[in-house]
Amino acid sequence: MRVQHVGYRVRGFYRIAKLGHLWDLSACNAQAGMIPKDAQERLKILRFFDKHGLAATVDAFGVSRRTLYRWKRALKEAGGNPAALAAKSCAPKRRRVPKTDVRRVAEMRRLRTLYPNLGKEKLHVLLAPWCAKQGIALPSVSTIGRIISRAPDKMRLTPHRLDARGRVKPVRCARKARKPQDLKPAPLTLWAVDTIERVRDGIRRYVLTAIAPVSATAFAVALPSKHARYSARVAEALVQGLAADTSR
Repeated sequence: MRVQHVGYRVRGFYRIAKLGHLWDLSACNAQAGMIPKDAQERLKILRFFDKHGLAATVDAFGVSRRTLYRWKRALKEAGGNPAALAAKSCAPKRRRVPKTDVRRVAEMRRLRTLYPNLGKEKLHVLLAPWCAKQGIALPSVSTIGRIISRAPDKMRLTPHRLDARGRVKPVRCARKARKPQDLKPAPLTLWAVDTIERVRDGIRRYVLTAIAPVSATAFAVALPSKHARYSARVAEALVQGLAADTSR
């Protein structure tokens, strides 16, 4: 099954989509069930608070007085929209910046240059004697991996292929064309055929699809099996149908 993501490669699309419920009316949201579950639970607690008071609410739900009034202020500032009670990110605004000894990074880069694209486990072994000699703490394997990932170029060189004697062989990317180049067939004479299998309720269904790239024509037909004889019958029917159309 093919899944299409609407916001694929659209920067910030899904971040804005998560806030979509904030632009709707609170009553419509409540009826449609678009309010997050945590906001609905907090709204229920606030209603209980207005009806039974502070002491009963604290005993029943274990929520502090300060939190209750903070929720009420957020609900009031949003004009009664329950979506304002949804939990927000608790990530700190000022995050710690990892600090790594520049000598250690330089040695890692030297080793990754000497041994192209060396893994973090082997790099950990080669760093051990150097760190002991320099009096620097040896980082763990996971820390080495994070240092490599934080580097702008990932400390990565172009991968090389070596022959039997260890000599570098040039990397040649072979491109496979989807269809022959400089091929200009007549319309409805070249078809790209494929079979799709679908399983539903324990029953297998097969759909044969055919597309003519030149004329942008496509059709699909259901088959009882993916055996070649059924595909051949479809091809014969297609050829006979095209011949009948051209003869008219």
